[in-house]
Amino acid sequence: MLLFQNAVLVFMATLITSVVFIVDLNTSSTVAVAGMYSVVILYSWLLPGKFASIYTAAVCTVLTIVAAIRTNVFTTTADNLSGINAVIALVVIWTCVTLVFLAKSSFSSLEGINAQLSERSNTLLEKLKELDAKQDELSEKKVQLEKLNADLVVKNRELERFTSIASHDLQEPLRTIGNMTQLIAKKYYPNFDDQGKRMLDYVTSATSRMTTLIRGLLEFSRIGIKRETQPVNCHELVNNIVLDFDSSLKASKGTIKVNELPVVLGNPVELRMLFQNLISNGLKFSDKSVLPVIELSAKDIGSHIEFCVRDNGIGIDQTDYEKIFFIFQRLHPTEQYEGMGLGLAYCRKIVELHGGKIWIDSKKNQGSAFYFTLTKIK
Repeated sequence: MLLFQNAVLVFMATLITSVVFIVDLNTSSTVAVAGMYSVVILYSWLLPGKFASIYTAAVCTVLTIVAAIRTNVFTTTADNLSGINAVIALVVIWTCVTLVFLAKSSFSSLEGINAQLSERSNTLLEKLKELDAKQDELSEKKVQLEKLNADLVVKNRELERFTSIASHDLQEPLRTIGNMTQLIAKKYYPNFDDQGKRMLDYVTSATSRMTTLIRGLLEFSRIGIKRETQPVNCHELVNNIVLDFDSSLKASKGTIKVNELPVVLGNPVELRMLFQNLISNGLKFSDKSVLPVIELSAKDIGSHIEFCVRDNGIGIDQTDYEKIFFIFQRLHPTEQYEGMGLGLAYCRKIVELHGGKIWIDSKKNQGSAFYFTLTKIK
């Protein structure tokens, strides 16, 4: 089909050229007749082949010269302009060729632009399809999130009920046991033998420890309830905490170095508990042969402030990095280091409530550095 179409186009171009040539042979109006070749040149746009216009122009040029010679155009007198007209006709022919090439070049550029636009349109269409798929996925995730939020509300209510039970129902029998053991010890302790006294001491100690654990658990569950955030001057906050540790520092001959600390957005009560626990750990888990030194510093890391609480204590094995931030996780027996195993769990919960994260860098017997991030004032 394409071959037949090209043959028709060539035939039409040949027919028009032949008609113009015959007319040119039978008239002296070279410019007017030869100018008709410009129609053939413009028509050559449709002919197959990259150089079809040049070939057509060459043929038209030869035919114009032949017609001019046959009609004695170049042998006329000086006052006759027929020779000049033939030259003008040739200029018109090749001007048309130039115009055709310029038009083809522009058309090719437009085709390239159209191809790029088409490609980008297809790419955009694919992106839209991907976005639609992502939108569907987000819709599903939203439904799942709403379901999880509903479950979370139920779990929070259960936690509130548990807190209520722990604060009343569990403590009441412990309180009764504690009171009864105190009465027994007061009235009958001298009558017990050594084994009975040890057993009574175990009961008293276990009751006291259980009461302390329940209170710690209650405090942990209450962190973040009915909280409000405000600008907190950490430098001033830590200096006040250092004053509270005055007696502990004198007893251990320890030192707390406080570098310049910024103002952050947070809850002052929770942040006080955070710094207090980290400083307390640095003093508690110190090497008895080395005077404890604790240093606090901070640096700006963009949207957050990164704090560091560094000590020269006994350090922690890398295998225990994650364990220490969980509730009731102790690395040492109570007889060696007192505490409930809640301090670092408090710290992690407080930091996460403030939109940050907490981690540790430590080596055994080489001290520890606790890092955490808090939102800075914008």
